[in-house]
Amino acid sequence: MPSTPKSKNLMPAKSTRQIQRELLIPIMAFLHKSGISKATLLTECREAIQAASSSKLKIVHVSIDQDLIGIINRWLKDPVFLNSSGRPDELPLSGKRSVRSLVRASRTKVSPKKALTLMTTYGVATKVSSGKYRLVRRLMDYGHTKYLPFEPSYRFLVDAAKVSTKRLRRTDKRAGLFWQCADNPRIDSRKMREFMQFAQQRGLSFMHEINDWLDEHDCATSRVTKRRQTLKRIGVGLFGICQ
Repeated sequence: MPSTPKSKNLMPAKSTRQIQRELLIPIMAFLHKSGISKATLLTECREAIQAASSSKLKIVHVSIDQDLIGIINRWLKDPVFLNSSGRPDELPLSGKRSVRSLVRASRTKVSPKKALTLMTTYGVATKVSSGKYRLVRRLMDYGHTKYLPFEPSYRFLVDAAKVSTKRLRRTDKRAGLFWQCADNPRIDSRKMREFMQFAQQRGLSFMHEINDWLDEHDCATSRVTKRRQTLKRIGVGLFGICQ
């Protein structure tokens, strides 16, 4: 597995403001409106900050965005990059039909070298004996044994906070964000691995369906319309529970 990306000790001011606005405010509003006083919240925050320093796991900035997901989707579906069986073909780094041409065809801002580094780091692609690269996963998996990637983890926390506190900001009953949960507190701990594998496999199939729908309605690839479009980031998140 490639070396760990370089971590940043200090976050830029813009990111700090984003954390306060997108993550902390919904959480604090939820706790405060539940009856916890401001003084108690301040005390708990100070103690939580002190306790948080105990973890030795590194958090690094990897700057993963939608561009990389678009590259993976094109590798999966574009006939140019499929083999005779209709599966993603193994690609060299450079050439007429290569990782470089794949990235260019995806019309992304990320460089071919960076895209390939991220895909191999997270086990989405791997280098085979021929020197070419093989796509081994159909979705981004941000798990890593040596560090915790900041951007996808932060995005997940913000999404979860917004979904769970949405009604604090709006009182109408129109359809909108939702969250669903299925769990049971009476399961033998020895069944945990079996369940996680089952849920991950079924969840992967569901995510492929979600990806297909999103790709079909992607304004960057769909037919251009004369109507002015308001673009939003939409999707579904899925995670395992073990308490």
